[in-house]
Amino acid sequence: MFRLLAMLSVLFFMSAPAKADGIVSRVTAAPIHPNGIVRDIRSGLNIHLQSDEVRGLDFMDPAVLGYGLPAGGSLEIELVEGFQRDPSIALDDRTILLVAGTPQQGLPGRLLGFTVSEGKNPYTFVIGTDSSDGVSAENLVSPAPGAAFDPIRQRGIKIIHIGRHKAFVSRGDKGVVEVRFKDASGKVVSSGRGEVAFLDEPRPRIYPTNIPHDQRNHNWQRVAPNGIVGVASGTLPIPFVLFAKNNDLENNGINSVGVLSADQLAQLNVTIPDVLSRYNGGLILKDTDGDKKLNPLTDQIIGGISNDFPEGSKGGQVVTPIVNDLPFLSVETARFNERAGANIGGSIMQVVFIAGDIPGIYRSTFSLLRVPGALDSGDGSSVTHTTVVE
Repeated sequence: MFRLLAMLSVLFFMSAPAKADGIVSRVTAAPIHPNGIVRDIRSGLNIHLQSDEVRGLDFMDPAVLGYGLPAGGSLEIELVEGFQRDPSIALDDRTILLVAGTPQQGLPGRLLGFTVSEGKNPYTFVIGTDSSDGVSAENLVSPAPGAAFDPIRQRGIKIIHIGRHKAFVSRGDKGVVEVRFKDASGKVVSSGRGEVAFLDEPRPRIYPTNIPHDQRNHNWQRVAPNGIVGVASGTLPIPFVLFAKNNDLENNGINSVGVLSADQLAQLNVTIPDVLSRYNGGLILKDTDGDKKLNPLTDQIIGGISNDFPEGSKGGQVVTPIVNDLPFLSVETARFNERAGANIGGSIMQVVFIAGDIPGIYRSTFSLLRVPGALDSGDGSSVTHTTVVE
């Protein structure tokens, strides 16, 4: 059943429901910090933006322009509630990163013409420009090596990542943030507010990543009907970074993980348990018997896939690629990038997507159970991937 993908050569996360409004669509843990929203641990956050015209996940489409910096104005990000400041860590460009799209392609101010400083209080970042003309969204393009090969370049600010150098600690039940774009007179021209619920303990995590392929954008890829993302020309396998429940803060990954689609499970005469019926797209499994294959009857179920495809479409499924006649299961991040392995840790899992038969937006949400193998434990971490079939 895996040979469908034998042609392949070797080569997001959503937190608990929380409020957001204005130009903020949601606040999540940052995808390089497994414990970024755990109470009483140093904070690693991503603030996802949107516009009046394009809301939510659709704002991350590379065909949609992000935000620029106003002429003579500024961008302010304030951590309003739920955070304790470490005054020994400055609020500068080592503490915050503006990001074009997801997974995150960084926009370094030193190269793109803006500066970062502390604002009116110790909980506020101010992004200012060196130019009286500001910096247009069209000119805010990531210098990441792989970004130059994206079929559609991400342009403009879409995500604000806080916590490269961790200047804040999460305290209490939730964190509240505000984002404000100001013109040259100091008037707020666009703003938003969002909150994130803090977790009481670490959980297994799954995040989007662009560590493979020099930070090329693996989300929002385009493919023809019935094409295979990760096999079709110009497309890449879809990677995720996995973290175990890291009580020791060592950023340990989860190796030997892959997926079986609902179609593959049906071929094995395996029915998805009723308690996991939300996983209409298949299961995420960890090879626990060491045979380097996936078997839902002997291996551990650690999560699943929920598909949201165009009505009437047929054939869409997420599967693990086959390399040398075996499923290519998750491995240490260092296998893809030694520096990322040392700095971030975790494990990288890759999948490919077999597109459906009609054009449209195909979304698959990958979720990890709060407790691996405990089917009734609920979802602890989720990330949604989008493919455009055209």
